[in-house]
Amino acid sequence: MDKRAVGKLTDSNHLESFHSTEPADYDKKIISLYTQSSLYSNDFLDMINKSTPFYIDNNSDAWKWDIAVPYKFPKIIDIPISTTALLKPGIDGQEFQLVLDTNEFSKNAIISVGTRQYGPRFYVIKDPLPWNNGYLYTFTLVSANPKVDFVNPVFMKIGVELELIDAAIGEFDQDLLGLPRLGEKITMFESLSSGYGYEHKITEWADDRMMKDADGKSLDILVYAPQRRNQLPLTRNDVKWEPFIEFMMRKSMLEMKVKRMIWSQPGTVKTNGGRQELKRTSAGVYYRMRNNGNLVQYNRGEFNANLLRSVFGDLFYRRVDVKDRRVKMYTNEAGFDVFQQALKTDALNSGLTFVADSGNRYLQGEGQHITYNFAFDSMVTRETGKIELIHLKELDLPQTNLEFGQNKKSTPVFFVFDVSPMSDGSMVNNIREVRMKGAPSMTWGYIDGTRHHLGFAKSQGMSSANKFPGYEIWMKDRCDIFIEDLSRTVLIEEIPQF
Repeated sequence: MDKRAVGKLTDSNHLESFHSTEPADYDKKIISLYTQSSLYSNDFLDMINKSTPFYIDNNSDAWKWDIAVPYKFPKIIDIPISTTALLKPGIDGQEFQLVLDTNEFSKNAIISVGTRQYGPRFYVIKDPLPWNNGYLYTFTLVSANPKVDFVNPVFMKIGVELELIDAAIGEFDQDLLGLPRLGEKITMFESLSSGYGYEHKITEWADDRMMKDADGKSLDILVYAPQRRNQLPLTRNDVKWEPFIEFMMRKSMLEMKVKRMIWSQPGTVKTNGGRQELKRTSAGVYYRMRNNGNLVQYNRGEFNANLLRSVFGDLFYRRVDVKDRRVKMYTNEAGFDVFQQALKTDALNSGLTFVADSGNRYLQGEGQHITYNFAFDSMVTRETGKIELIHLKELDLPQTNLEFGQNKKSTPVFFVFDVSPMSDGSMVNNIREVRMKGAPSMTWGYIDGTRHHLGFAKSQGMSSANKFPGYEIWMKDRCDIFIEDLSRTVLIEEIPQF
């Protein structure tokens, strides 16, 4: 241990310098990507809490997990000079060489080049040889007219993909084909970001005061609660100041947790802005989905049903059976408006005739008391299955003062947290909270000076931490949001107008 003493202070860096371990193994060893498959409790926190948190239980702030890599066809990574010098490679049984990125094609294999439908066929006449970071193959062209046909230069370029199609085994051949390559995986790493918290000191003189009016009634105190849809303040009428402060701190902790989980951006900062402790900030759900998930942007006024058919039809194609397709989009109130307008426009442009009868479909009532009732809140197509909307009220919170006024809606935005058929469309099992096992929840406490936080009576003969004329309340937490598979997520938003 290079003769270092334990000293007078132990912090996380000091502890890790004595005994550091590798990142914790994530509880799911392999995460198979979807692309590979054939308030104070508010609505966002409620969804997060339905997922089982992941707890880091070793001497590390990081964790790791393995991602199964989707299959990729072998491809050409280099073309030897001996091949580029040929005028008509492959004509009349002429041999030519290419360098591929795998050695899975054996002698006597016949492979298609480019596509199965239109590409030529190459016959492997020798087992591949190692060649720098690839493998050198020797081919001949399979052709019905060998005296005339040769390889088109279009199929002799770096990046062209190949696939095993057939084999040619003769009466006296003893070389059969080998098995293909194994699956691949990528080990991913993530680490917890810095914590967050609040503190507040109350002097004993302030604690002695009673918040009452002249008639002895408790005074009301206004508190802004941005989670409330009407944006009006809450009121508290605590007689003592300490319960009110504790209420405010707990409320602020939950609000900050939600905001950082949705809107936080990654980066690093330093304490006091100088060469002191380096602290990491994590990425929220919006940043992760926008930068690493499936991002779809549209111009204002161009949101339509065909956009949804295209987006989710492409995601489901070759991956999910038509009968298993479904989509849940979490959006704000403005998203409901553009979605319903898009579906109404699509329906009216379909060429169908909608009969406005007196039933319960479009018109209700009779005579001078008819109610017009016509809107769509979901749609079903072959490409997408059923698409339905869920109101995520966090997305309705104003971001500027102008949005507090009338006739100013938030920008429509649509979150799809999981489109895989294994999910119900919510965050469960794909988006989870991550924290240290030794701190499974928020922590809080009191630093009592010359006044106990429970009041004057408890201050008699108390053990004080210092001689501050009062006490201090503190609350802090350290947690992150983690998305297992971003390929299952979709973010649809309007192109910002700056």
